[in-house]
Amino acid sequence: MRRLIGGLALAALAVSGCTGGDTDDEGRGEDFAPAPPPAVELSLLGDLEQPVRVGVVVTSGGARGEGAEFAALAAGARVAEFRLDEGDDDRVELEVVDDRGTAEGAVTATQQLLDSGVAGIVYASAGPHLDAALPLAAAADTAVLLPYDARDGGTGEAAWRTGPSASQVSERISGLLAERGQRAPLALTGEGAGDELAALADPALRVPLTAGDALAGQVAAAARPLTDGSADAVVVGASAETSAETVAALQGVVPTLPVVLAPTALAPAFGGRLADLGAGGTATTAGQFFTVGPAVTDSSTEPGVVHFLAAVRLAAQDPGVPALLGPETFGRDGAATADVRSHDAVLALSTAAEQAASTEPADVLAALRELELGADDGLAGPELTFGAGQALGNDGVALLQATTRGPGRGVEQGAPALSWFVLPADEG
Repeated sequence: MRRLIGGLALAALAVSGCTGGDTDDEGRGEDFAPAPPPAVELSLLGDLEQPVRVGVVVTSGGARGEGAEFAALAAGARVAEFRLDEGDDDRVELEVVDDRGTAEGAVTATQQLLDSGVAGIVYASAGPHLDAALPLAAAADTAVLLPYDARDGGTGEAAWRTGPSASQVSERISGLLAERGQRAPLALTGEGAGDELAALADPALRVPLTAGDALAGQVAAAARPLTDGSADAVVVGASAETSAETVAALQGVVPTLPVVLAPTALAPAFGGRLADLGAGGTATTAGQFFTVGPAVTDSSTEPGVVHFLAAVRLAAQDPGVPALLGPETFGRDGAATADVRSHDAVLALSTAAEQAASTEPADVLAALRELELGADDGLAGPELTFGAGQALGNDGVALLQATTRGPGRGVEQGAPALSWFVLPADEG
């Protein structure tokens, strides 16, 4: 991968040191020095004789609920590659395949990566179609990291969730409702994305969603408990697109009611679909939306996030950095949506290879089982510990709230309609 990181960092530094208007000459003494740019490169893998090849599986299509909404977030994997490569020395190589959202596609994609000898796999998708593929990787002693599949159980001995689990999501949302004294939530769930949320409601207040033309009418009918007082909150769990359509229908009945959502709402497709519906109707992205996710967002000030975002901006300026899929550059397709979870998954596999002093999958898998990683190791998100199938601990999971006035990344192409910030504990 061609790199311009040195020149771009200097350019960024020069821009950050510029100010408008007159400048006091006394402020230009020998002691004046602009702040250095955030550290971007990650010094790993220098002792390995060959690059670490990491497989990345994404889903570009298929049925709703089978992970296509996470393809945009998976661009964080490219940011990790950008940071780990040094100069013209490609120390990490991504092999990206598309499973198209089917069980057959998942098996084919995983087998392709196993046959090519990748050191490990980042499966940047979600849904039942993954289940047939995980045993293949385990049988080949190849690690699989799951940054977006929240379903509890089923990871086996060679796969780890690196994002919030379904039980962690349910626990956080249950706590939010309890703190607000809301004991009768209406749960609207579908497509397997909100099964854990349905259990938060009494059986009479659980409504399975059916996506399609009838959804709006179904939601309007289901919302009656919210208007007659028999329900005091609403929780929505479905794919990003169906969640947006459900919220739009709710806004037609109870316009100002806060909505608690499954983590699929973090996908840009949620805000994008809601904005599209708002352009032709009464839906709005300006509602009160809450969900659960990693305890960092673009608004966070932790060094790991700052360094990640600096790398995003630099990679976006480099025409030699390709998009994760397709012919575009990263700056045009990926920079606005790249996510810390896919970034950290690539970093974890690369660190395991360094610890193993090997790119052999079995060696990387064995080293990964001993890893505990944090910000000092280059993570952008919360700490990860790979002793069990759930690598992200409870302390790394937080309630998030949406805003239409996010901090922005300095990359305009494809910017999401919504951004998220960590909700302070005392505001839950």
